[in-house]
Amino acid sequence: MSYFSSFVERASPSGNFNGTPPDHLPAENGLHIWRAAVIMPFFTFAFVALRFYTRTYLLRTRKYTIDDYIVMLSMLVCIAHAVLMAIATYNGMGLHAWQYDEELNSRYYLWIGITSEFYVLGLMGFKSALLLLYVQLFGVYAKFRLACYTTLFFCMGYLFCNLTTEFLGCHPIKKKWEPDLPGHCINSIATATFYGACNMASDLVIAILPLTMIWKLQVATKLQKVGLSLVLSSGFAAWAVAVARWGIATYDLVGTEDRTWWAGVSFTLSILEINTGLICACVATLSPLWKLAYAQVKDWTGWTGPCSSKEATWPSFVRKPPYSHSSEETRRPSGPYPNRAVGGHGLPAGRESRVLAYNGSTLTSHYEDEYGLLDASGWHPHGIRDDGSQRSTEGV
Repeated sequence: MSYFSSFVERASPSGNFNGTPPDHLPAENGLHIWRAAVIMPFFTFAFVALRFYTRTYLLRTRKYTIDDYIVMLSMLVCIAHAVLMAIATYNGMGLHAWQYDEELNSRYYLWIGITSEFYVLGLMGFKSALLLLYVQLFGVYAKFRLACYTTLFFCMGYLFCNLTTEFLGCHPIKKKWEPDLPGHCINSIATATFYGACNMASDLVIAILPLTMIWKLQVATKLQKVGLSLVLSSGFAAWAVAVARWGIATYDLVGTEDRTWWAGVSFTLSILEINTGLICACVATLSPLWKLAYAQVKDWTGWTGPCSSKEATWPSFVRKPPYSHSSEETRRPSGPYPNRAVGGHGLPAGRESRVLAYNGSTLTSHYEDEYGLLDASGWHPHGIRDDGSQRSTEGV
């Protein structure tokens, strides 16, 4: 409680609007922005590197797909955004309103525009990466695939509008950072509130979408469903940061005169948001790495449990254990189009995605998904029952 009180006091001191900047920058909230900009990309890069280590060395993937390239580009965007935010702290970002002179005020609004463009690109990156991963896992179900693409279209739509209005919202454009120029600008409060609400709502939808499929899977226990939910719905973390940022930004717009100081809090959360979102997009692809680490720990400790054999704990795509029922015939669907999923939907290029059969209430599985995320039920590989027969696809 004492910390919160001191925080409010720092946010609302009896300032003197004398336009005297601090002797040394960054200062005030600018210092926190600078620290977040320096630290967060290192954490994010570690998860991105683990993702590509898993893809390249554990899964031995020869070709990357569109979500991999999106993650690569998003990592570069996060780094660029962090660098620009750190520079912006030397241009007034995070100071109190009464610490600005006319020249510093102009530089401040210019750097807001520059950093906001990269922030929006970062949002585009992690949202699309998560949605494309969901399509690869559960896209055989037409309604779910439609929901994912609709959400993707909505996200790209409002974010593209955000990109264009960030600099084109004023005429002339220079009026954005030189407000005394003749001309006009769109209502910044209305647009910021609208884009923030869209961002918060889309993050929530993206986090909930996989839950609608996970709880229809025929996995062994509810605990395993909870585990899958935690992995695939890690986007709730990005949503929580988006909610906090939207709340601070809304208060900054309509609830305080010291807008620049509170904007510093919002900008710090924007760094956390796009980096957290990209981390969430990578966490779901690290299942083979976690399984490999789990098997190593069991080897080192000598622990034996219900599934003591290495075949039960070591991913088949890392160490190829001989399965008595696995054969080329059982690994591929029958029919004239062996590479097509149930319902005639093509599998993503470069992926051996799991084919799911849907009977109206539950999902069953026929083939391993590339990351092994759906192997939580104790199924034998390649959709073989204990008696050696294949699961039926009737009712799809």
